[in-house]
Amino acid sequence: MNAFAIHSVPALRPGFRSQTQRPGLPSVVPFRAAGTGVTEFPPFRLDLVNQCLWRPGNSGGDERIPMQPKPFAILRHLAANAGRLVTQDELLDAVWPDTHVQPEVLKRHVFEIRQVLGDDPKHPLFIETLPRRGYQFMVPTGKEAARHAGHRNGQAGKESTLDKLWPCLRKALGGQRQVVFVGGETDIDEIQRQAGAIAGLHSACGQCVEGYGSREAFYPMLKALGDLCRQPGGDSFVQVLGSHAPTWLAQFPALMTREQRETLRDELRGSTRERMLREICDALETVTATTPLLLILEDLQWADLHTVDLISAIARGRAPGKLMLIGTYRPTDRPGSEQALKSVRQDLLAHRLCGEITLEPRDKTEIAENLIARSAAGGSQ
Repeated sequence: MNAFAIHSVPALRPGFRSQTQRPGLPSVVPFRAAGTGVTEFPPFRLDLVNQCLWRPGNSGGDERIPMQPKPFAILRHLAANAGRLVTQDELLDAVWPDTHVQPEVLKRHVFEIRQVLGDDPKHPLFIETLPRRGYQFMVPTGKEAARHAGHRNGQAGKESTLDKLWPCLRKALGGQRQVVFVGGETDIDEIQRQAGAIAGLHSACGQCVEGYGSREAFYPMLKALGDLCRQPGGDSFVQVLGSHAPTWLAQFPALMTREQRETLRDELRGSTRERMLREICDALETVTATTPLLLILEDLQWADLHTVDLISAIARGRAPGKLMLIGTYRPTDRPGSEQALKSVRQDLLAHRLCGEITLEPRDKTEIAENLIARSAAGGSQ
């Protein structure tokens, strides 16, 4: 696994789809004008020449999204006027010049655009509807985007944490598993929201809890797996656990039938934590052989030792996998409480088996500015 080491700056966001890999494509850089004929609003790129959209596919390359002429023209006009109200009359004049069209037609085409972007009108990430007035594109693009990026980073050309995480995630989508440690305050909701717009990507998060969570083996991983199994399409995860990791499926009795529970009861008698570790590594390899997966484990400073061992085992795995694991941690007031995590982290870094990002205190302001720029007025959950 190729590793990287970064120090200082802000954090990635919450969806599954695919396409052929195109080697040598540049990494997706948030809020970057990609030159003549292309406008970027990550994870999408609006191709003005070919009149289509591009987004990262689950094979690590870019996936082309064809669009009908009118929806494309509407999206193009909205993106070109990001950050301000575009009235219905303005849109009608821009897309249907010298033609009388009822405003209702806009609703249908904007609905089609939202389907392509995966945008929820109740909690929009890209297009906000302003009732009886028009629409507002919520992500800065082009020169305005570059200005935001320069202000956010303090100097032109300085890469943010997002700039680094996107290429790492693209490697994972291409089958090269990635493990990244993030130290400091991190906006996990925004990471999942960003990731959710990527075609075919499943994501789940588990959080360590001081006290109880540091005593139960694999606590954050159990939480993340539970979320995965309950998501739409989660039955496939349940099936993989049943065949490859029965000791883990046994932790979720509500996901099994009575007959399954009775069958597992005898099979799992005397099972060990070591067996659980082997089984979950096998299950993750099976899932991510075809399915892109982002796992986020929060507050690892309170992690139990078995969870630390699990992260180490995932990072050392040799099988290809479309898997990215992000582990966050913060300094604690109890000396030695994160010693095991620190030792594993340093060992993995020494062997180039993981990446690390350390957020300095000043980065908290940068993260807030980044979220405002991305989510616009109140878009963050």
